[in-house]
Amino acid sequence: MRIILACVIVVSFFILGCSRVKEEKKSTEHALSIQLDRNITIAGLTWYTHVESGYTRAKEEHKNVIIMVGEDSCRWCTKMKKGTLTDKRIMKMLQHYVLVSIKRSDKEAIKYVPEFDGKIPSFFFMNHNKELIEPVVGYFKADDFLTYMKEIEEI
Repeated sequence: MRIILACVIVVSFFILGCSRVKEEKKSTEHALSIQLDRNITIAGLTWYTHVESGYTRAKEEHKNVIIMVGEDSCRWCTKMKKGTLTDKRIMKMLQHYVLVSIKRSDKEAIKYVPEFDGKIPSFFFMNHNKELIEPVVGYFKADDFLTYMKEIEEI
């Protein structure tokens, strides 16, 4: 009788332990998916921070993608976000794209950006099949960036 009771106790601990591990794994996976799908707002527009999520949406909506590479500590990136990208003409054009913002320090995300040479801010105009249309590197005033965007739309 003691052996049976001991076996029941051991099996119970094993089952409870396994279910706890599964719950912890589910919790970790859920937290990761929330982190991956987190969006940010730049100049009043929503930007994905997870590249694959951006491409998924681009395929669904048949839109091209703009991947912006920068860093929070980059003053030129900040000038682009707070100055150039807030220009109403540019904001209107950006609405035709799925927008993705990644950090230069994010080595996994950078793998999605062909021809990235480390300079920031950088903008990569891509189609929804992850093919590069045109890169634009550096800080630009609104009129100059608008000219680039119009030229890229004609490609």
